[in-house]
Amino acid sequence: ALQLIHLLGHIYVSYKGVVWGPIKDMVHISHGPVGCGQYSRAGRRNYYTGYTGVNSFGTMNFTSDFQERDIVFGGDKKLATMVDEIEMLFPLAKGISIQSECPVGLIGDDIEAVAKTKGAEIGKTIVPVRCEGFRGVSQSLGHHIANDTLRDYVLDKSEDKEVATSDYDVAIIGDYNIGGDAWSSRILLEEIGLRVVAQWSGDGTLPELENTPKVKMNLVHCYRSMNYICRHMEEKYGIPWMEYNLFGPTKCEESLRAIAAKFDEKIQAKAEEVIAKYKEQWQAVVDKYRPRLEGKKVMLYVGGLRPRH
Repeated sequence: ALQLIHLLGHIYVSYKGVVWGPIKDMVHISHGPVGCGQYSRAGRRNYYTGYTGVNSFGTMNFTSDFQERDIVFGGDKKLATMVDEIEMLFPLAKGISIQSECPVGLIGDDIEAVAKTKGAEIGKTIVPVRCEGFRGVSQSLGHHIANDTLRDYVLDKSEDKEVATSDYDVAIIGDYNIGGDAWSSRILLEEIGLRVVAQWSGDGTLPELENTPKVKMNLVHCYRSMNYICRHMEEKYGIPWMEYNLFGPTKCEESLRAIAAKFDEKIQAKAEEVIAKYKEQWQAVVDKYRPRLEGKKVMLYVGGLRPRH
């Protein structure tokens, strides 16, 4: 039974823990019974800065707590009331997302209508995401569904937004700051002279997502989860994208050089300075452990994250 729950939860988890859930300045509603919301609450270490419950909400659990009567009569009114309560209690939230659980899809609740009506009423972005677990066992499909809602409810509606830009603007795409790794990526990219204007989506914000159509390049850390939105931005806005890999010192060097090569000589020279700076630090670690590992077989259990398989 637990294995079945895990498989059916892949679509939901794609939304909750990967694409939308880590966006810190939005309230994310688990619309349905309390179980799915609680099961997925804080299940991933999507670290963020800010004040929880004031301007950041990533580790809080918002659920409409479906009961039997909601299955019979529908949960639209409860959802609308919940939006009003969120707006009253958390006025600094930049927007709301509605993540539909299995019963919501089965009974046909019109979360899109609620999102449209209440969004206009409170003047904030409300995104309905059809991420019911029964849609399939593919987590990648969940990524795709969530990417499509990012396109429809954020990018398409922010095209005319005025944004101050520079020649070195980039966005980190597909890094969910699990344990703080997006912060490390950002440090290196900014040290070589680039300006990171958005993180998709660990420690990210809704205004950052809205700024992304103006960047000069999208840098993709997890291809599987966000190649869809990168391809869309390339086709619609002409933004090039490339994958990079910061797992291990040699990959850091390769990736920083490859990224710098897409910019001017100033960035390329700065990249070499940064590589030299850190090489002294990591070489000491290599020198310590190499004699103990030389000639031995080592298994790295890294999961299916950013380095691809």
